[in-house]
Amino acid sequence: MNYPKIIHHGAVDGVTGSCHELQIDQNNSVLIDCGLFQGAETSANGSGFDRLIIEFPIQQIKALIVTHCHIDHVGRIPYLMAAGFDGPIYCTEPTAKLLPLVLEDAVKIGFTKNRQLIDKFLKVLTNRIIAVPYGQW
Repeated sequence: MNYPKIIHHGAVDGVTGSCHELQIDQNNSVLIDCGLFQGAETSANGSGFDRLIIEFPIQQIKALIVTHCHIDHVGRIPYLMAAGFDGPIYCTEPTAKLLPLVLEDAVKIGFTKNRQLIDKFLKVLTNRIIAVPYGQW
């Protein structure tokens, strides 16, 4: 196979659910965004649950890069973490401040209202975030 290559796991049939994998080689890749599908891009039955599941292998994904903090770019991060992703999450400094707030709200709506579970998730999430200033790699 020729590397690098990009595999699109979202925002293929529409504009929501941004999730793209940059494969460096067979064993190493980074995920760029992991967003929620919205509107007409959810399932035919309207629940959208089948579009939340991380249906692609993640063992080769070494890091997540978040482009910005809209829900259609970050909304499936809790599902990614539940699927076993334990790598760093790179984003800008402003996104690093917003991401826990946005995902706390998403977890309350989509997962649980249990404060202990939410706090545990937020602690793990916050510890994985690496805030990068604008203009730096």
